[in-house]
Amino acid sequence: MTTTRWLLCVVASFAFACGSNKGSNDGGAGDDGDGGAGADAFENPIDAPPFGGTCTPVAGAPQCSDCVDNDMDMRIDGFDPECSGPLDRLEDSFATGIPGDNIDATYQDCFFDGDSGGGNDGCSQHVCCLLQAANVMECAMLAPEANANKYDKNKCYQPWGNTPVPSKCTMNCGPLTPPGCDCFGCCTTCNAMGCADIILNPAVSPNCDQSNITDVGPDGMAGTADDPCKRCVKVTGCGSTECAYDGVSCTPCPGQCDSNGVCNPPLPAACGGTSTCPPGFTACDAANMNACPTGSYCTSGCCVGDIIL
Repeated sequence: MTTTRWLLCVVASFAFACGSNKGSNDGGAGDDGDGGAGADAFENPIDAPPFGGTCTPVAGAPQCSDCVDNDMDMRIDGFDPECSGPLDRLEDSFATGIPGDNIDATYQDCFFDGDSGGGNDGCSQHVCCLLQAANVMECAMLAPEANANKYDKNKCYQPWGNTPVPSKCTMNCGPLTPPGCDCFGCCTTCNAMGCADIILNPAVSPNCDQSNITDVGPDGMAGTADDPCKRCVKVTGCGSTECAYDGVSCTPCPGQCDSNGVCNPPLPAACGGTSTCPPGFTACDAANMNACPTGSYCTSGCCVGDIIL
């Protein structure tokens, strides 16, 4: 994608949602999004319509930017971990309802740009890299919906694999990524029971929702194939991956604090009850979500994306 087209894409892409299922709208043809004549193979310059930086309390606005707590969980719009961006139509699900989104179970690129799969963001890796599968056989067990035969650990981004995260990937995806997440949709996500590092992509974790983030499957063990929310390990070097659950940062993880500022689990004592945003991110709150610059989105108390506009 050319620089000009990429800039148009960035301005247009604060719909945070580049998870996937089988088949890709992000440069993928066929059922696993691994190349061919998908929409982004032709370099469609616009991933999603531009967002003006303000929620709109009117009927018909996307649920994740309508200033309403649609699922009545005390979390409005970007303070709801199930909202990936302003064009996300479903506040009660990690799915976005955006056509062409969340449709690749195999390859993951920038999760938070409103389209899906490996193709147009300067980066792509197999989902089993996030699951840290040791080999093809383990990949098939951990991600049965993915094409395990295409898994090559050496092609995973560091530190699990041997491939550095491309600079174009960091430039394109890093500014779109909420604190507590990596660029590929592996996020420290919280509910009343605690927090866990999970893959948000509903194509990979189809049974995952805000209620079962920390649940383990019937085998009673976390990090196995039957977890409703697949556990993952974040790629470092793309996104502000640290958040308050790590015991050091004062930036809330997705879902850790509700729209009234009540945090569960609480922020570390060293934070003095006050949350902060990573360098380069403007702070926002549920009462003043419209304070974010045009083209950015208030999520978990920070305006994500403003550093590149």
